[in-house]
Amino acid sequence: MAKDAKKSKDAAETPAEAPRPPADPRLKYVKKFHGRFLPRGPLRDRHTALFARWNGGDDHGGVTVEELKSLYEDWRASRQKGPKKPATA
Repeated sequence: MAKDAKKSKDAAETPAEAPRPPADPRLKYVKKFHGRFLPRGPLRDRHTALFARWNGGDDHGGVTVEELKSLYEDWRASRQKGPKKPATA
């Protein structure tokens, strides 16, 4: 019992850690492009321009979540394959 009392006393004395600030929502989309290949064309040009701004300074060049999300959705749509053609016998 003495050990339990000591543990509760130690827990009461230690200050609670400050909650961690929420993660930047832009990082969710930045991580999705890490190590990905974008074929030559308008998507790669948008990606290059966006990430040049992202890497430009401490505030990430004012890149917004909407810009990153739009690029990601357009990239995903370009990767969609069309419906398979039925096999003709």
